[in-house]
Amino acid sequence: MEFNQTFNKTLLTALDSYLTEQRNRFPVENTLTIDLHCHDHNSNVPDEILGRILRVPETWLSTEQLLTTLQNHGCDTFTVTNHNNARSCYELRDKGHDVVTGAEFSCTVPDFKVGIHILTYGFTPKQEIELEKLRRDIYKFQEYTFEHDIPTIWAHPLYHYKAKGLPPMEFFEKMALIFERFEAINGQRDTWQDMLVKTWVDTLTTSKIDDLAKKHRLAPDRYCRDPYKKSLSGGSDSHMGIFAGQTGTRLYIPDLSEKLKILSRSKLALEAIKNGDMAPYGSHNDFEKMAVTFLDYFCQIGLNMEDPGLLRMLLHKGDASDKMLAFAVSNAFMELKRHKVTINFLRIFHDCFSGRVPGFAKRLMVPRVYKDIFNEATKMAEMRRDNQDRTAMAFDASIRKIYTSLNDILFSRLTTKLGELNETENLVQKNLNELIDHFELPISIRKILDQKSSCEGNGKHMSSVDFNSFLDSLSFPSLASGVILGSYFTSARVLYNSRPLLSQFSDSLNAFKHPHRMLWLTDTFEDNNGVAMVLKSMLDEIRKRDLPIDLLVCSSTLEPGDHLIVVPPVSEFKLPFYENQPFRFPNMLDIHQIFKLGEYDRIMCSTEGPMGLVALFLKNAYTVPAHFYVHTDWMMFARQVLNFDQQNTDRLRRLIRAFYRGFDGLFVLNTDQRKWLTGSSMGFDESRVFLTAHWAEDIFTPKKGKKTELFGVAENDPVLLFAGRVSEEKGVMELPYIFDKIRAVHPKAKLAVAGTGPAEKKLKEALPEGIFLGWVDHDRLPEYYSAADMLILPSKFDTFGCVVLEAMSCGCPVAAYRTKGPKDIIQNNINGFVVNNRIEMAAQINGLLNNKKRNQGFNKAALKRARDYNADSIIEKLLIDLDLSA
Repeated sequence: MEFNQTFNKTLLTALDSYLTEQRNRFPVENTLTIDLHCHDHNSNVPDEILGRILRVPETWLSTEQLLTTLQNHGCDTFTVTNHNNARSCYELRDKGHDVVTGAEFSCTVPDFKVGIHILTYGFTPKQEIELEKLRRDIYKFQEYTFEHDIPTIWAHPLYHYKAKGLPPMEFFEKMALIFERFEAINGQRDTWQDMLVKTWVDTLTTSKIDDLAKKHRLAPDRYCRDPYKKSLSGGSDSHMGIFAGQTGTRLYIPDLSEKLKILSRSKLALEAIKNGDMAPYGSHNDFEKMAVTFLDYFCQIGLNMEDPGLLRMLLHKGDASDKMLAFAVSNAFMELKRHKVTINFLRIFHDCFSGRVPGFAKRLMVPRVYKDIFNEATKMAEMRRDNQDRTAMAFDASIRKIYTSLNDILFSRLTTKLGELNETENLVQKNLNELIDHFELPISIRKILDQKSSCEGNGKHMSSVDFNSFLDSLSFPSLASGVILGSYFTSARVLYNSRPLLSQFSDSLNAFKHPHRMLWLTDTFEDNNGVAMVLKSMLDEIRKRDLPIDLLVCSSTLEPGDHLIVVPPVSEFKLPFYENQPFRFPNMLDIHQIFKLGEYDRIMCSTEGPMGLVALFLKNAYTVPAHFYVHTDWMMFARQVLNFDQQNTDRLRRLIRAFYRGFDGLFVLNTDQRKWLTGSSMGFDESRVFLTAHWAEDIFTPKKGKKTELFGVAENDPVLLFAGRVSEEKGVMELPYIFDKIRAVHPKAKLAVAGTGPAEKKLKEALPEGIFLGWVDHDRLPEYYSAADMLILPSKFDTFGCVVLEAMSCGCPVAAYRTKGPKDIIQNNINGFVVNNRIEMAAQINGLLNNKKRNQGFNKAALKRARDYNADSIIEKLLIDLDLSA
């Protein structure tokens, strides 16, 4: 699908203009080229709590490798800015290298409790000790650096560290007073962030500085040599060394060639930084660079990580969610280390990122199924070695091909394994309650250790399925693809976790405002079910109004169109206990790219299958709000269709609660579901649960249909209609009893069934006198509704009941059970009946058929009620609730 990337084009235009301006500021012969922000192995204590819990450094990159890369990428002057230490700079000086002493200090702004990073240059070992002490108070830190003529740069100003919430604009106003240099081009941040920084600094005019100083009672000359001169710099922020030097700063030194005869490059560079004679350079940044960086980092974690220790993990700083995530991550990497093929893959990947082409022996040992993957990795090594332009984009293309190949292998094997498992274990016949029991973990460690012997002894506690054997052949493709996907997730997460701040900042500057666009995900669209019909109707309205909403569907047969994105499935299969709809698995990296290219900033999801997981992936990767549209009552489905016992029903409720809690808001179709979700058992805040509805399409209006032509009966014969999926969860096996009671009073009454489904044969046997219409084309349904005397809906777990609204829109009253959606729509004894049981349903219908005048009143009342559910009002409220209204 072609995307109109207006926002990205605006950013690129602004960036190109700025970089051209900076490129022309100084004569090339009078500039030094330096990467003012890069790291090596001495950045060994991560700022992020997860890294500290796992006890992994930020990089294993040697200083020599970093310097080589910087030289290869055009730098002629050097520094290393490790976190809170200058060890690498001191070591280089001891070896005779001329470097600018530098470090990136993690500092705290005490009055806002915000952590920021400060690039600091030209200090001595003794001064570093003082800086380390002062970094917990940025004001004292800046006073000290000003007093000792130590230049500082605020690194990535819009990337902050704050436990909760966003720093207010007052925070940025005060920082504008105490800093005179800002990093505007950062090689590991996206262009949106960089351009906002540049635009913000441009607003800091002399009068603005004076106004802010008066407002905050801060004297900027206590912190800055020239409070009114604001300078911008650039740096790669590279940790793995792959892109070091590709973003940086050109430092202006008049008469450079003459001055180099008497002064070192480092001294000249330091003086240029102090003077603010800096011109940043670089290129457009998106998640490709960061993804490659994290992929290399994850490869090295897999190769080098040691067991962090469970007790140490539990006793470490950090909240429960940090420790749970650390536990999951550490187990994932420990699992990686168990698999030789996966470890070899990680080693080859890391070597390729370093420009080392695998030797002939390694090529020979690669299994045939992995040859394409190996060859693509080799291409990356050759690209890195040759220093080709657009390396990040080329790496990204190769990684995507490798990920796709891994997915093909994985799902091919998975399909085979599931087939074998079903043959040997007969999963279709297995009791689902029993299967779910096997996934519960006991709290006792001893019991976990003893489970194998317990299983061998009596088979009561563990499934007879050999999961170790089942997973073995899937290990390499699943683990390797997981590492790749994890790197892309983490890159987007790091780049966009400040998105709320960027949006707030762009509003305050009235510049580079991200468009409001929503991606609506669903697992079902082409299927013959209620959810699909509703979404098709929604798509029609989106197209008619040209709303900023696109639907994304995974399908191998559907064609894309306006506001409809279709991605092919990587794999597709049905679960034995839920054959209503196939599960289709998309390529996650494709959707990752679609979300970015489509410039979306929010998500809606309509199904709890694979797309539900995709929605949570995108929400957390891009830090955007995500809502879930609850179409199905899974609790009722579990009880009535899957026959869950109480224990497993409670387990399902907890699982649903955990899943829904991942979303920022829930849309429900009836008051009962809203009460349940906001009640004690689910505990959702009322402000997060929105009541919405469906509407009947325009085709559902009264038609002049004849019973003789439609049902093959006399015009005076009463006709009761059931429309929908003929399945037991729809309550169709209640129809024979209800119809018998009606025919006892009205012998000429007829019952017509429009639809097909798994219970059709059983229903025909129980209802031999019924009129079975089979599948009725959607566009012809209004004729059948209009001709029928009443629609019967014996279902007990419809969350809304589209057929109720369709029938009423055609003037056909409805009799339904007192359950969720239908009871919200039907006004009892006015335009239909809401009953408690089948006896009451039959009695009420008999009473209506006895009174022709009352029947006509029901018809008119049904039409009137249906008009309350119109697309205009429903969509308007939906857009308001989603904060998408104009």
